Amino acid sequence: MALNRDVRGRAFACALGCLAMLAVSGCSSAPKSPSPRPTNRIAPVRLIVAPPQVIALANTFEDQFAARDYALQWGELAPEDQGLWPSAAARTAMLTRKFAHASVERVSVGDPILASTWTPPEDPSIHVRDVWVFPVQVSFADPGALRPAGVAALFMAPLQVITDPGSGLAKLLGEGPESIDAPIILPLSIPPVKLDVPILMYHLVDQIPPRSIEPSTYGWKLEVGLTTLPSQFDAQMAYLAGIHANAISLQHLADALLYGLPLPPHPFVITFDDGRLSPWTNAVPLLREDGFTAVFFPCTGLIGRKVGPQTYMTAAEIQDLAATGFSIEDHTINDDTDFFSAGQGTLNRLTNRTKTVLENLTGDPVQFLAYTGLWPWPLSTQGATQEASMFATLASYGYVGGLQDLRVDSDSDVSTALWQLPRVRSGLGTTLSFFEHWFTPQPA
Repeated sequence: MALNRDVRGRAFACALGCLAMLAVSGCSSAPKSPSPRPTNRIAPVRLIVAPPQVIALANTFEDQFAARDYALQWGELAPEDQGLWPSAAARTAMLTRKFAHASVERVSVGDPILASTWTPPEDPSIHVRDVWVFPVQVSFADPGALRPAGVAALFMAPLQVITDPGSGLAKLLGEGPESIDAPIILPLSIPPVKLDVPILMYHLVDQIPPRSIEPSTYGWKLEVGLTTLPSQFDAQMAYLAGIHANAISLQHLADALLYGLPLPPHPFVITFDDGRLSPWTNAVPLLREDGFTAVFFPCTGLIGRKVGPQTYMTAAEIQDLAATGFSIEDHTINDDTDFFSAGQGTLNRLTNRTKTVLENLTGDPVQFLAYTGLWPWPLSTQGATQEASMFATLASYGYVGGLQDLRVDSDSDVSTALWQLPRVRSGLGTTLSFFEHWFTPQPA
């Protein structure tokens, strides 16, 4: 979600650093004085210690969280963080619903470190420098009662605090366990909610692959069908920026479906499957310019590899995305196994283990899965009974939802069907008028 985004064409200023100068002394033929003998004296080390007001705010903020005093926290948030929420009242209402049955026993705030920059979870165009980062650990009264399985252990999100250079006043930037992208806790009873939020599905953002890259006609046609030209992608993002649309994360969408958080105007979700390099090269710079977040679904078995004509993002590139306003979720090992009818052993290898790999790589929770292959039913609403066992197994691994690749595109998201989140496929044949259809109110 963009906070202060201008339409494409905005100029950026770039500050250059200073160059160091090397002074070279002249030589003399006269005898030199002996060099002074070295000593064991060590230059004093200047410890960087967080100001008292920063430490006090972090502890006060989390004490208020444990006491459910969410309304008191609003005035402690920096404007950059307040801009992520619809309003103070909406934030309070959402957190009240989310933690209604998740009783917090205590919140432990660790020692801070000074980080270079902070990027909002949903706006990769914003960077705030010199941020104090506190490790936070939430202990719940009954962690085993929370769903999905293991979610209580995921609440270790860092808290970020800055100080105003003039006044010295401390403000919260990143809210840790209270943030808009914090892990999802399923309510005891899920309210029936339906929202129309397009989840766009991309794979390649590149030129049309040459016929010679694939030995089979089928393989080549498949790659062509998954390709969006950079010019197409640019036009689509320019359209979205022009209507002041707001890209949100899957966690944010779940906040709306499960806890009633109002969504911003023209909300949508961008997803990229497989972890291919071309979106990093051709899409991410545009997303950062427009302040659009996106969800990347890399295959863990393809990270840093080159398979045939395709090159995949490295671990460092995925870590960079996770640290700069984007989300990383799961897409199995290498997207070559249809597991809709697979048993628990196969699912564990294809999903549960991959989730662990991604969480260790980024340090962020993974709660969503992009299914491999086409959904076996034409519509997103079909197949729930047949796939119920698979959904239950995935829930036991800690996932909360699954994203489909459909035969019939849809933008209808239902709170009681998080395992069947539909997407809108984008590719070479996607015209701008078809794209606009998902964001323009249709006549009754």
